Amino acid sequence: MATFRELSIPAKLSIVLLSLKFNYRIVFGRKVLVLLAGVLIYFAAACIVLNRMEASTLDDALFWLVWIPTTVVTVFLSMDLLMSEHSSGVLETLFTVSASRHRIWLIKFAVVMLLSCLLALLLIVLTYLFAVDLPILLTWIYVIPPLVFVASGTVLLSVIFKSGNIAVLLVTAFLLLEVLIRRAGSHRVTYLFHNPFDKPVDIEPFIWARTVFYNKVFYTAWGCVWFAIALWLIQRRERLLE
Repeated sequence: MATFRELSIPAKLSIVLLSLKFNYRIVFGRKVLVLLAGVLIYFAAACIVLNRMEASTLDDALFWLVWIPTTVVTVFLSMDLLMSEHSSGVLETLFTVSASRHRIWLIKFAVVMLLSCLLALLLIVLTYLFAVDLPILLTWIYVIPPLVFVASGTVLLSVIFKSGNIAVLLVTAFLLLEVLIRRAGSHRVTYLFHNPFDKPVDIEPFIWARTVFYNKVFYTAWGCVWFAIALWLIQRRERLLE
């Protein structure tokens, strides 16, 4: 029997797609459809409010119509990503399968990020059609790094506190702090919802481009580190099951 590495590229892609489909149905189920319906209702209401505000800007539209809904959905999809096996009592089964546990969790994380990125793209297109004119592809690229950071942080907190609900509360508190920072008009590099299209008038273009680049690299790198720590913690915690 051929191993995965010996298979052809079409066969490998078929297996990966089948695995993604399996993880989506087992881990998320109808939760995604409920969240999507809620996001669309929120988007319609927020779009009406912004359209009636004469002072609404691209920054407001990007923040309220794209950042907030995609971040909330990402948090809810990530809250039980690693701890779902523990709460459902199937962790022992997971530790007996022949496939690498890290590979299984990485696939589940990839499913979360795929769903979040697709939702972000959908909201960006809807924002372009019904709210303000913005570069779709460039905006989508800028949205992805914070989603990686938020998803990884939620996963890590759920593992540390053994509760997805506590993780959601802590991440929500952090996001509220970020909203307050945004209202204060801060443009620091560590700001999560960094809008690359809102260049301050007192900053040179090349300095602003460098700031945006550092911001996206910072959150992508920290997201990867946090997810790696979460994997190490849960494997260390359940080592006696092996």
